[in-house]
Amino acid sequence: MLEAPLAIPLKVRNGLETLAPLPITANRLIAELRREDASLSAVAEVIEYDEVIAARVLRLAGSAAYAGRMPVGSIRDAVMRLGAATILELTLGAYMKALKVSAPLYDLDEDDLWAHAAASGLAVRALHQECPRLPLPALSQSAALIHDIGKLVLVRTVQLRPKDVLAECERGGVTWVEAERRLIGCDHAEVGGLLARHWKLPEDLAVAIASHHDAAIQAPSPLTDAVVFANYVAKSIGTGLGAEGLNIAMDPAVSARLGVNHQQFDRVCLQTWEWLKDLRKTVAA
Repeated sequence: MLEAPLAIPLKVRNGLETLAPLPITANRLIAELRREDASLSAVAEVIEYDEVIAARVLRLAGSAAYAGRMPVGSIRDAVMRLGAATILELTLGAYMKALKVSAPLYDLDEDDLWAHAAASGLAVRALHQECPRLPLPALSQSAALIHDIGKLVLVRTVQLRPKDVLAECERGGVTWVEAERRLIGCDHAEVGGLLARHWKLPEDLAVAIASHHDAAIQAPSPLTDAVVFANYVAKSIGTGLGAEGLNIAMDPAVSARLGVNHQQFDRVCLQTWEWLKDLRKTVAA
């Protein structure tokens, strides 16, 4: 919803400060990706100053999902193999994992939240593999990864139980998101978009997050379509369901704009599920 900020209750807007800010590394990577002359060497320099992320990058570059014929010997080798967008996704994923919070309003524990975020990011990657000519923006994976960040604000600022929202869904015959709007005055997607602006993330990324539950997207873009599609894929493979389940609306024009048919959707879901299994093993190692 593009007109969200003024409609969001004050207590929710004040709750933006309750989340830890994005890591400096993430902000630097986003700035680098936005540059027309972005280089992998510059990305490597950013990573080399963050020991935790550097270690994760090296480990991921050697995982089953990314392993090449030659072993990775340096951060620069790892950056070349993974690409800047994947490294930003890894950085944001580490941030999400470090939050260690559950979302009782949605009946989701901390692993549920992380798995859905990770699956959404992987779904964009799987979509690109399935449709390599699709012009997906560089920030698509990262936007998909943090698309539900608004939920973490609402669980800190709103006193509701899952059964309250479910009762409104049943009473009004509406989706979970519409029930949020009726009970709170806004939904988690709108709050996520506002948080993205609060963090000074690119405006197109904020719009994609804010619009990912719109039944008819007002200002469609490849980035927004990628996030909407990724969320649906991640839900379809069983992540992030909780109390909301699949009671969501998806703009039917998204698949048409992306040019994805049912068979391709199924393959994207399968690939996402396989990669998520590999990622769980890598994170647990």
